[in-house]
Amino acid sequence: MSGNGGVPTVLIPSVEGIGSDDSAESSLPPASAPLRPVAQRFPFGAGSRFGPGAAPPDESATANWAENFSRTSEVPASLPRPEQIADLKPLGQVSASFIVAVNGEGLWLVDQHVAHERVLFEQHLEARRAGKVEAQRLLMPMVIELAPRQLVIYEKIGEELAANGFEIEPIGPKSVAIQAVPAGVAASDAEHLLREILEGLDPENAAISIDTLRSKIAASTACHAAIKVNMPLEQTKMEWLLAALAKTDCPMSCPHGRPVVLRYSVREIEKAFHRI
Repeated sequence: MSGNGGVPTVLIPSVEGIGSDDSAESSLPPASAPLRPVAQRFPFGAGSRFGPGAAPPDESATANWAENFSRTSEVPASLPRPEQIADLKPLGQVSASFIVAVNGEGLWLVDQHVAHERVLFEQHLEARRAGKVEAQRLLMPMVIELAPRQLVIYEKIGEELAANGFEIEPIGPKSVAIQAVPAGVAASDAEHLLREILEGLDPENAAISIDTLRSKIAASTACHAAIKVNMPLEQTKMEWLLAALAKTDCPMSCPHGRPVVLRYSVREIEKAFHRI
């Protein structure tokens, strides 16, 4: 194993010939956030057929959040700046999914799920860097059977999963017992979350950086632990979420690049009512 330009890499070995993957689970898109390189390597064997080069983490989704807005939104809302959400006051919800808020800049719509996802994503990465990711034990271990490709990847990233709040014990040639998951993840989501992480690592990629691996784990964990849509929120909960979002490094997009907020400026509202 070797790195490209000093960036540590994780080599994912080929699984040709060990069986087909019958898993129907889908993976999330790569997470994006400014990440710090670390001088750590996974001790993978030298028998991989893949090359040593590793692409750097993709930061385009977070860096180009304004482009994501213009590409995905057809409403007449203007593109906000992160510093403009520091004093949002929630008024209520639309469809128990979108927080309606106001400040001196205008009217705001906030997707509560992806807003909380952004908050949890950054908290998880910070805790991982400090080595303090909290875990919660399941009342009963959850025994699942992994597909051949999932088993190969699990064997290579098992230590990193443990550092991210998972406690998983192999109990046979194909099965593992999930005994603990990152705090905030429902027990019913434990299997889905683990499979999602394993499926998100494409064995056809030559290598991924350790930072990218950690980002993928944090993004999947945050998505499963975040507030859901169609969930009524009390006033205090909405106030907390908006305040926490304003303190994040990248409040305008979720870890997968989706927009978190839309703003209708006072000027746009006045024009819509033919006041100007």
